[in-house]
Amino acid sequence: MIEMKVRGIAVDPNLKTPSVILTDEDEKRYLPIWIGVAEATAIFIQLNDQILPRPMTHDLLKNIISTLGAKVAKVVVNDIDKNTFFAKVVLEMNDTGERFEIDARPSDAIALALRTHSPIFVAEKVVINATIVDKEKYKEEMSEFKKFLENVSPTDFPG
Repeated sequence: MIEMKVRGIAVDPNLKTPSVILTDEDEKRYLPIWIGVAEATAIFIQLNDQILPRPMTHDLLKNIISTLGAKVAKVVVNDIDKNTFFAKVVLEMNDTGERFEIDARPSDAIALALRTHSPIFVAEKVVINATIVDKEKYKEEMSEFKKFLENVSPTDFPG
């Protein structure tokens, strides 16, 4: 497994579909995962340290996990099949160390990982089959992506 971090949210200009971009530590590999607008908003809000007056669903889930005496040990994007990504949230009980793997959409797992400061891992087969490796080829795209992030707010996503 390879640990990755969230690089940001991008929107496909043609399809108007958001994606979360994961990258490895050296930023040599990029993994775009297409996600829903609500999940993109949840990730974007957390990436920008925005505080909302009421908890969003992922904040609620974080609070429930903590209240029950557990923590998010990690999230894992563990599979891809026909361009659909799969993930697991690994919970660990604080008192016993017992672990539970919960099936999740990658977008929800990532939103939760950001809120709990938990590591995000991607299985090798997903990295091999779905990452973009040629950094030079995508340098301009990433520059445009950074410019996009500077001027976007949660209200830009229709809800």
